[in-house]
Amino acid sequence: MLIGFNHIKNRILIFFFAIILLPITSLGLFANTAYSRSIEKSANAHTAQMINQIQNNIEYYLKSIDNTMYYISQTPDVVHYLSDNSEENAALEIRVRTMLNVYTEANPEISGILIVNQEDKHLSNELVKNNRDPLMEEVWYQEAMRHPDKTYYVSKPIGRNIATYSDYSADQVISISRVMKHPKTNEVTGVILIDMKLNKFEEIIKDNNIGQKGFFYILDKNNDMVYAPINPVIYRINNEWFKDESSVLLRAINGETFEIMSETSQETGWKIIGVFSIQEILSDVLNMETFAMVISGITLVLAVMSAIVFTNTIVTPIKELTALMKKVEQGDLEVSFENTKYKDEFGELGHSFNHMLKEIKQLIEMVYTEQRNKRKADIKILQAQIKPHFLYNTLDTIQWMASDYGAKDIVEIIGALTKLFRIGLSKGREVIAIEQEIEHIRSYMIIQKARYEDKLDYDIIYDETLLDKTILKLTTQPIVENAIYHGVKQKRGKGKIRINFLKRDEKLIVKITDDGAGIAEDKLREIQRMLDNESISTVTSEEGSGYGIYNVHTRIRMTYGNEYGVYYFSKIGEGTTVEIVLPLLEI
Repeated sequence: MLIGFNHIKNRILIFFFAIILLPITSLGLFANTAYSRSIEKSANAHTAQMINQIQNNIEYYLKSIDNTMYYISQTPDVVHYLSDNSEENAALEIRVRTMLNVYTEANPEISGILIVNQEDKHLSNELVKNNRDPLMEEVWYQEAMRHPDKTYYVSKPIGRNIATYSDYSADQVISISRVMKHPKTNEVTGVILIDMKLNKFEEIIKDNNIGQKGFFYILDKNNDMVYAPINPVIYRINNEWFKDESSVLLRAINGETFEIMSETSQETGWKIIGVFSIQEILSDVLNMETFAMVISGITLVLAVMSAIVFTNTIVTPIKELTALMKKVEQGDLEVSFENTKYKDEFGELGHSFNHMLKEIKQLIEMVYTEQRNKRKADIKILQAQIKPHFLYNTLDTIQWMASDYGAKDIVEIIGALTKLFRIGLSKGREVIAIEQEIEHIRSYMIIQKARYEDKLDYDIIYDETLLDKTILKLTTQPIVENAIYHGVKQKRGKGKIRINFLKRDEKLIVKITDDGAGIAEDKLREIQRMLDNESISTVTSEEGSGYGIYNVHTRIRMTYGNEYGVYYFSKIGEGTTVEIVLPLLEI
């Protein structure tokens, strides 16, 4: 793995895999969890909302029953019937029975209405006493009398001293009772009882669903069943779980997790309970997880293929460049990167690589040319050193012989020539002191002065602080020689050469000026082109003046760099100035 990781292709692929797998894993681990929680939260909120709606509907309906009981109790015939304890009044009973019948027919959910006064006088169309025991001893009567401002609810009113003409049992109704008060005196006149069918609750609840396994049911304040649909799960629920007024429970029933929510009514004290299956609610999440896994797998495969293709577009040109560089390391400089295939940064890189190879080849060629020219110059200098060495020894012998004969002029000329050769040799050193260079050029001018007599005059000017500085030997003499042969010699009358050693901008300047014939513009351009190109090809003969200029210029640049060298300035008929620019160095 470590070896593979060293390759850029593997690193890029691993990087892409990490980028691809991170969001897919994150979505798989966290998105489904968050979505499941969101679904559960939504289910809880929806269930709580439905419980609240069911509770409001039941309370609203019970309130309408309560209003019906109030209207009945305030009817004049009912008030008269309850207050009149005399013998039976058949006409009054018929009117009351007719009125009660109107209410039962208008409200089919009411299975029976019973009114009882405090003397156990009672009346109903559907309900009758089972025995002679007074109805005032019934629980529903006593609870209503004990709480005259409240309505009393009894679920599954079993064991009452009441029978019914209708075809229903006690577990199919709830019993609702409350006191009746005189409309004028507000005194309690009796109790009214209504039996209400549970199918009304079924109508309220049946349109509210929480999945196929979910359901709602109702407990009274004693946790006894008021209403429940037919469902196998409900018999597994312990009503003692709902001691709190409102609660949310999670229970495992028949191997399945159910969430049970309850809400207690402040009006009736009943608990509205909603039950739903967590697995059923989250079944969509499971399906989405499966779908997400399939999509993630397809996305991963496509992403990996895209990553490989993209990685190859990066790695392929790098491999091509690497292979070419290895060939260059082995010395093959004729290779070339085909950058036309790539129009991006790799194309630019390949172009730079090709340009670099071109520059390297040009540099090698230039170094080869320079080394070859330097070698030729070294050979010429060596030859120049060998000849003066032989002549130096010979002239030294001639000088002694001339001295013996008293030929002083000959002695002076031979002495100058001897110095000229001695400094030219300089024991093989390339660099000499400026003081020696001045002595060398003075010896040369003595010889030339003896040759040209009154035709030539010269001045050597120098800054004495420069005498201990260094200069390449044989730098000044070829330029001065050129000034004599091509400047003063070509002039009519006497000519003068001024040689000045000076310092300018921390550089050594040797300035040779003549008042000779000057140089034609085309010839001056030829000389300048030769110096700029550092090539002797423009000079017709290596023994001519061009070679001397070229030799000095090339030696200076090869030794000190391209910012130094020889510079020509001339005008026809006014003379020529040559500046030799050198670094200012100590010995």
